[in-house]
Amino acid sequence: MLTLKLAWRNIWRNKRRTLITTTSIIIAVLLSSVMRSMQEGQYKDMIESTVGTFSGYIQVHAKGYWDEKTLDNSFQATDSLMKKLQTPEEVSGVVPRIESFALGAGKQQSRPVMVMGIDIETEQLLSKPKERLQKGSYFKSNSEQSVLVGHKVLQRLNMQVGDSLVLLGQGFRGMSATGLYPIKGTLEFPNPEMNKNLVMLPLQTAQHFLAADERLTTAAFTVENPEHIAPLVNQLKSNLTDDYEVMSWREMMPSLVQSIEADRGSGYIILGVLYMVVGFGILGTVLMMVTERTYEFGIMLSVGTPQGKLARILSIEILFIAMLGSAIGILLSLPITWYFHLNPIQLTGDMAVVTESYGLQPIIPFSVEPSIFLSQALVIFIITLSFSLIPVIKASNINPVEAMRS
Repeated sequence: MLTLKLAWRNIWRNKRRTLITTTSIIIAVLLSSVMRSMQEGQYKDMIESTVGTFSGYIQVHAKGYWDEKTLDNSFQATDSLMKKLQTPEEVSGVVPRIESFALGAGKQQSRPVMVMGIDIETEQLLSKPKERLQKGSYFKSNSEQSVLVGHKVLQRLNMQVGDSLVLLGQGFRGMSATGLYPIKGTLEFPNPEMNKNLVMLPLQTAQHFLAADERLTTAAFTVENPEHIAPLVNQLKSNLTDDYEVMSWREMMPSLVQSIEADRGSGYIILGVLYMVVGFGILGTVLMMVTERTYEFGIMLSVGTPQGKLARILSIEILFIAMLGSAIGILLSLPITWYFHLNPIQLTGDMAVVTESYGLQPIIPFSVEPSIFLSQALVIFIITLSFSLIPVIKASNINPVEAMRS
């Protein structure tokens, strides 16, 4: 207890020295936490934009559909199958879809479009089309003869809400697919490609258009905990026969996973440089602190203070400073990251264009995941203690006579 009291009093005997050391730790925790928060916020936004609002974290298809996406690789949506898909407790929703491509045409223009038949109720769990309505109104039934389109589809086809859209394509087993549907409204998604190409139909209307009654190409899943989908994938695989394939979003989007890992690796390199700068900065301030107190240490040793006890007092002083700096660093970084979490930085100009070309929103969101702040504070804390070992050893081996002469 006496050692703790001495260490605590020592760090406040020279407040300027303590303030310099503590500030360097605070800045290190603040910078590393904000940087990691920005990185993880972007990764989460990338995943949410592509997975959480469209594809789902898990999908079930007929075997071979992912390699050859044709209606011939669709599957029969029987009641027993849909019941099996909804069995696992972690599944919060199963979203049935039938997807294909067609030529969309108005009076003057025609463009290739993505046709997606949706269940008007369950689709609200994933892409939330009702909330994304920009103009018009939502479907009233799964057999309604109308379409909703991405808002830029109208610009590309020179049409407006209320006009009739002609769809021409190929249905199940080579059947001809043609249809004329009034445009009931427009949708706006975070992904610009969906705004340019998507045409949504009620599920039964789309199945009839594609001559694929009762058939689906995809059953997309919403889950309770996106961080633990591997056990759920295994459970679904064990529940289904070999006629189906169960894929996680990581398998469906390897390029997204690779780009995130590559960017995360480059972020670690930058953080490593920051850690080194901070470490040597702390080493310098602690060495300065030891040098300033050489005479004091010499007197303590000459009156009988054991070298081990001197090292413990100095170590506890550094421990107090490291804890104080890490705690303040977390407290300062929380409001900054929380503000940018609620108000993401808006990108403009060329940066916005480049970001949208990757199908992402032109924003820089921040994450407020607690593990980010705790891990960065812990790393800086360990670095502080590690770089303080040399000064502590040096102080404990001081010659009392030489120290008092200095």
